[in-house]
Amino acid sequence: MSTPPEPITPPAGPAVNEHGYPDSTPVADMSAEHQAAYWRYHARKHEARANSVPDADELKRLRERDELLKQRETADMSDADRLKAEADAAKAEAEAAKAAAATATAELLRVQVAASKNLTPAQAAWLQGSTKEELEASADKLLSDFGGSNQGGDGGGSGARAGGPRGSDVGSTKTTTATGAELYRQRHGKN
Repeated sequence: MSTPPEPITPPAGPAVNEHGYPDSTPVADMSAEHQAAYWRYHARKHEARANSVPDADELKRLRERDELLKQRETADMSDADRLKAEADAAKAEAEAAKAAAATATAELLRVQVAASKNLTPAQAAWLQGSTKEELEASADKLLSDFGGSNQGGDGGGSGARAGGPRGSDVGSTKTTTATGAELYRQRHGKN
């Protein structure tokens, strides 16, 4: 009598976590069943996070409660505390206004110097300095570094004509179609 063959057991796969997929296996190497469990777990996790964010009505209600709480805190303050809080708020507002005025003044000075040096607004943005003298020095350096002045007002900065510089073979500035055709015939020997 022969002994019956032992049942074949499949090889043990990686250990599966409580969510139904192996932790240490890349998703591409997981079985279809494990991949489905992996994506299901992550979809539920993201859905729970999205659902935990308050909606517009909840935000409105929270803002109203915050305002009410501030009013109650203000009512509970002594007169001295209330006046100090108002003074602090006014001081912060004044400092913000002063900073905005300083920024606007600096920008105005930059634009004035740029206009006096015939710079474009794009070139004016590159000027550095906080005083008129520093800005003028910066403008002069910009003009010397990038080719002359912008007196033509064409925005090119170098006075070059549209179409770029002319080649050395172009003789006259009054070139017409006929003279161009004649020049072509001379160079290429065609009549």
